[in-house]
Amino acid sequence: MADIKIIVTQKGFDEFFSIDDWFNFSDLTQKEMYEKMLNFVVSDDGKPVTPEEARKLFKQVPKSDWHKYLVTFIDAVNDAFVNPTSGGS
Repeated sequence: MADIKIIVTQKGFDEFFSIDDWFNFSDLTQKEMYEKMLNFVVSDDGKPVTPEEARKLFKQVPKSDWHKYLVTFIDAVNDAFVNPTSGGS
């Protein structure tokens, strides 16, 4: 079974997150985080998949892998907002 790829861009974040989600990102429940994550899953060739397709992919993932995907998603969100010239700090 291949890993599920997650790519977050600033544009995608702005499209799928409300102002309230943004200000309260660290307070989102795991279920809310999962629902957001579904919008950022991409195919092996990097093309976005629908949330329904993403959900089908996650149905094949054991629960024990949830933390790995959650961390990947949070890191992807953070990386989308790091200024490449400063490297973030």
